[in-house]
Amino acid sequence: MPEFDNHAIARMLDDTGDLLEISGADRFRVLGYHKAASSIRAWPEDVTTLSGADRLTEIPGVGAKTAAAVAQIIATSTFPDLEGLKRQFPEGLLAVMQVSGVGPKRARQLYDKLGVDSIEALQAALASGRVATLGGFGAKSAEGIAAGAEAYLRHHERIPVSTALPLAERLVAGLRAVPAVRDVQFAGSLRRMQETIGDIDILTSSDDPAAVMAAVRELPLVTRVLGSGETKTSVMTTSGLQADVRVVAPDEWGAALQYFTGNKAHNIHLRALAKAAGLKLNEYGVFRVEGGERIAGATEADVYRALGMDTPPPEIRGDHGEIEAALAHELPRLVEIADVRGDLQSHSVATDGRSTLLQNRAVAAELGYEYFAATDHALNLKMVGGLTLDGLERQWELIDQVNSTPGPRILKGIELNIDEHGGVDYDEDLLARFEICLASMHSGWGASREAGTKRMLRVLDNPFVDVIAHPTGRVLGRRDAIDYDMDQVLAKAGKTGTIFEINSYPDRLDLDDTHIRMARERGVRFTLGTDAHEAEQFRYMPYGVAMARRGWTVPGELLNAQPWDVARTWLRRFRTLGR
Repeated sequence: MPEFDNHAIARMLDDTGDLLEISGADRFRVLGYHKAASSIRAWPEDVTTLSGADRLTEIPGVGAKTAAAVAQIIATSTFPDLEGLKRQFPEGLLAVMQVSGVGPKRARQLYDKLGVDSIEALQAALASGRVATLGGFGAKSAEGIAAGAEAYLRHHERIPVSTALPLAERLVAGLRAVPAVRDVQFAGSLRRMQETIGDIDILTSSDDPAAVMAAVRELPLVTRVLGSGETKTSVMTTSGLQADVRVVAPDEWGAALQYFTGNKAHNIHLRALAKAAGLKLNEYGVFRVEGGERIAGATEADVYRALGMDTPPPEIRGDHGEIEAALAHELPRLVEIADVRGDLQSHSVATDGRSTLLQNRAVAAELGYEYFAATDHALNLKMVGGLTLDGLERQWELIDQVNSTPGPRILKGIELNIDEHGGVDYDEDLLARFEICLASMHSGWGASREAGTKRMLRVLDNPFVDVIAHPTGRVLGRRDAIDYDMDQVLAKAGKTGTIFEINSYPDRLDLDDTHIRMARERGVRFTLGTDAHEAEQFRYMPYGVAMARRGWTVPGELLNAQPWDVARTWLRRFRTLGR
């Protein structure tokens, strides 16, 4: 019987919710599936194990009916509600509704009126001009959808790290239990923790390669063997993703792990160093050119040591100066998850969150946090019920009550909206009452680079905007970044002391490593926030930490790696109000 990881089960529940939404089903039924999927995706325990112990309803949002559906997925690989919807609508419609500018209602309209049942069919309908003439669309809307379809196809060539990592960890755990396997680790872009992954590559070492390859073919997560040879097996998994497993000799393990982790530029630079030293470096080891003696290969540390270097963390292996730092024995101590003292972006039922402040606080306490910021949406984001002054007063009163009891301190925060001119929702007298103010762009895609830059430069002048949250507005796989001159904006942020967020939500991971490095060069500091819209999403912090590490961030540059008494002195309101 095949096994399903949490992400595979969550994907089926999300698909069910999306198809229900396309069908016009009751909103609460749709949200129920999505809430359960979101909680399962973030849940730290294996859902299959929970099901066997009859504990599924311990997960927030998973009631008896959903628990029964999950149990059926585990037992039969599907469940009746999903199968019934698949008979009603083609699965390709799920991709269509994910295109920016479409959504469930328009996807249904495109299907009913134009027979659009896939991204390819959508692009054909757009090219023919039929979408622009459809009621409720128009030329401008069709133009935006066409751009969204191109972005969808471009982004979906790769796998989100949040999908690939749990699957890879399950595969690694399964292989670690195989007696013939001596070492096992995922490699490639996943080990470097890129935000999206090209392939899931897993490396093993063994004295019995045939036994390892046989074990790979029999892993419970495997649904189909795509190809299997003496040292490499490719399989399809229950998550619908491909994984490639290689086996090498134990004395080649370190060299192979270094080689298959990459990246290409890092490896090319290393080979040039080796050549200059009279050595040869490849996936089998480090060899003397003269005589061919292998001098290293069993461990990664041995390989780098043979080249006179310390071992760079995998996340920064991109030939961005890590080799020079390793040669000089000056590699930085990058931020780690243990450094994070709190989460500085979270939402609650006060606006569009699905957990209460108390539920958020309970998970924050479980994670060992000292504090977290309640940053519900501000007034002008009407579609999620942005907070009025009365709503803020009620929330502040509740925060004061909760903070009078033991547990992580809840900071009175807000996520402001940056309007098209760079303004925000409230006046300065009200802004001064918050402990931390984030500001975000929730509109402006398609605007000119000049307009985007002016907008961002103006908001940096606001002395009560402490943090720019998810600074580019991108959503991986769905939406490209808002265009503005990042270099100019970061240069000004370095002068104003405005902090930039590294958003940990798996669909965002914004800033990326390139922009983090740019920001560091300009003296910009950072904060990490999960953008949690339910309590279990507080557990997404490791993804943001990975992005921070990829950008070479050290604890001294991270706001929420500081005790609150220190962190507050970094905020602009502290300097503005002198408190």
